[in-house]
Amino acid sequence: MAHLAHYREAHPAPFRFTHWVNLVSMVILIVTGFAIHFPYWPEFMGIARGLHIAFGFVLFINCLLRVVLAFIVKSAPTAGTREVVPDYKTWLPQADNLHQGPQWIKYYLPQADNRHQLGAWIKYYLFIKKDHPLSAKLGVPQKISYLCIPVLIIFMFFTGLCLWPPCANMPLFEAAIAGLGGAMSVRIIHYFMMFVFIAFTLLHAYLANIEGLAPSMLMFFGKEHGGLTYDIEKHNISGKDDLAH
Repeated sequence: MAHLAHYREAHPAPFRFTHWVNLVSMVILIVTGFAIHFPYWPEFMGIARGLHIAFGFVLFINCLLRVVLAFIVKSAPTAGTREVVPDYKTWLPQADNLHQGPQWIKYYLPQADNRHQLGAWIKYYLFIKKDHPLSAKLGVPQKISYLCIPVLIIFMFFTGLCLWPPCANMPLFEAAIAGLGGAMSVRIIHYFMMFVFIAFTLLHAYLANIEGLAPSMLMFFGKEHGGLTYDIEKHNISGKDDLAH
């Protein structure tokens, strides 16, 4: 099937920056996390712990920054258009948009029947269905994973602080450790949640690039890609843009 054009308005520069920070932080946290759990290289342990703590804070702060930017920076609600809206509106699961009125749907979403798209999207991602429905910038499964990742980041950061000696004796973290069954239980939860985090990250990457690497090239490098254009007022394909200069 023909694809919608990918414009920079979908992923403005501030979002490309936070995405890079996320990528670098996640790679370092995963590598150092395994190094801490499997200390086969004792000489690296001190560095691994230091990097793990530092980039845990970096990832958490970057996550909060991204959420704040969603309310400040505008982005395109769908591919194929340079029209922009407040970015946080593009995060909302499509089923939730329906109670906010027809005008909201008309302006911010390509289709008014988005609540019926989840099954069609899942069939598309599982290669059961050849084409996917027209939708907002993020398909329904993408939005679900997009909303879950910040929750996972915050949870991983909190359990990490529970294990960090400077925080472990603070009343809040002591109560959390006791509530979770002790320090060893927290350590086990933190370790296995890392695999959940990795799975969600890989799922996010898969959902974003199932039609090719154009979305990632745009997200990380700001490289636009031609394709079909979309009219968000008429909720329909409006033409084609080859980005010819």
